Amino acid sequence: MISLQNILLLVVVTLHGSDGARILGLFPIPGRSHMNVNAAIIEELARRGHQVTVVSPFPLAKPIPNYTEMVMKKMDIEDMGNATGSAERFDPFDMKDMNYIAKVAMLWGFGQAFCDMFLQDPAVQKLMQSDDLQFDLIMTENFYLDCFLGFAHKYKVPVVQVCSFGGSEVIGDLVGNPYPYAYVPDVFQELTDKMDFKGRLQNTLGLLFQQLGKIIYYIPKQNALMRKHFNSPDMPSIMELEKYTALVLVNHHFSISYPRPLMPNLVQVGGMHIKPPKELPQDLKKFLDEAPDGVIFFSMGSNLKSSKMKEGTIKALVEAFSKLKQKVLWKWETDSLPGQPKNLKLGKWLPQSDILAHPNVRLFITHGGLLSTQETIARGVPIVGIPIFGDQRLNMNTALARGYGQILEYENITTESVLWAINEVLENPRYRENAQRLSRIYRDQPLSPLDQAVFWTEYVIRHKGAPHMRSAALDLAWYQYFLLDVIAVLALGTGTVLFVVFVIVRALLRKLCGGTKSKVTKVSDKKKRK
Repeated sequence: MISLQNILLLVVVTLHGSDGARILGLFPIPGRSHMNVNAAIIEELARRGHQVTVVSPFPLAKPIPNYTEMVMKKMDIEDMGNATGSAERFDPFDMKDMNYIAKVAMLWGFGQAFCDMFLQDPAVQKLMQSDDLQFDLIMTENFYLDCFLGFAHKYKVPVVQVCSFGGSEVIGDLVGNPYPYAYVPDVFQELTDKMDFKGRLQNTLGLLFQQLGKIIYYIPKQNALMRKHFNSPDMPSIMELEKYTALVLVNHHFSISYPRPLMPNLVQVGGMHIKPPKELPQDLKKFLDEAPDGVIFFSMGSNLKSSKMKEGTIKALVEAFSKLKQKVLWKWETDSLPGQPKNLKLGKWLPQSDILAHPNVRLFITHGGLLSTQETIARGVPIVGIPIFGDQRLNMNTALARGYGQILEYENITTESVLWAINEVLENPRYRENAQRLSRIYRDQPLSPLDQAVFWTEYVIRHKGAPHMRSAALDLAWYQYFLLDVIAVLALGTGTVLFVVFVIVRALLRKLCGGTKSKVTKVSDKKKRK
């Protein structure tokens, strides 16, 4: 009987595997937070029977059936300066004072440098030169590496693009998604969806800058690198290859950000990396359990390192923490911290999402990264944010507007300001109430974000790229999309009618005024004769 059951199980697994698609995952970005999002969907697809080949700098911790790795050379974020030709190591904290144009231009520069470097990686070259591999779908991250769309041309298959942040206008352009400037803020600007005239002007100018820069500078550079490394001078432009995009999965959800219009093939899967909480390591569990006054958790994410902050900033934080009755758990990247108080525990790596699920965690001090804000909302924990770069300011402005967090400016960190921000959130119950209310709203979904991502990916596979979801907006020229040709015809027609009316009215007035003037002249002449 047991043997028969094993045989039946083997048959079921074999049949399920035979229905699985062959999926190529291209995730070269060296950021751990980016890969957390990408890994959630690509690993789940492998678990559900699809044959997955993944190119990434992050190897699996444990093998997964149907999952083939092509491991790239790993690079720390601090080495990004070297990648772009700078002699100095890149310090993410330096981005705090960069203006908007400099931030966007820097991302374009990174995209250019990374494309040139990643397409030369042995793992990518092996894939590029292989002629015996076949795929049904390509899944890739959209983050300033459009040169990887060359693989869509090589394999002639639909593409699912994953956006690990909240998405921008240029990402929505892949599927013709509308992006109303009046109430959808640019992710790289310090705005909310409630913009005054100045905000709408700032938002519009910034987004137009991105669009023009993409056409004039960014895409031509990516085209040149793609054609060079694929050794194909006649390869279509990236603007043409973007049409292979069948689906965009955006790490965003209206409940924890702002509502926006969506095309059917742009799907919100914000928080799909969040899993049910696992049991904590024994030392962490003991520290959290034995905290009658609660615990404050502090982490600056995977890219920003607390140990790299300014000496005065670290000293102010330590002094502030020493004055608290709560315990503090701090993600700290070195072996020791000078002046460490008794209520402070350090950890080089901490299971953030699982810690936030512990009932004794009262507050989360964070850089305001998207994954961190999603996790804190999912767990219903209020925050104090120290935004540095990217979309962190936008996320923290949302937290402030939604009433579940406060902002602590990095350059204004003192013992007093830290204590004020912590006490403001801990002693005012509305912050925790709002966090838990938003958590209930976020979790009230018909399917989990990961299940939605898998469903729509498999939907695209089942329906051969799902061309029926493709927007007609993709076939329109920019002046047609914005109805400028219609506006021009209407303006010309209206102007013509007004001009004709003007001519007629002027002629009538001249005739009337001319006749009256003639009569007045005749009467005047008669008076003169008398």
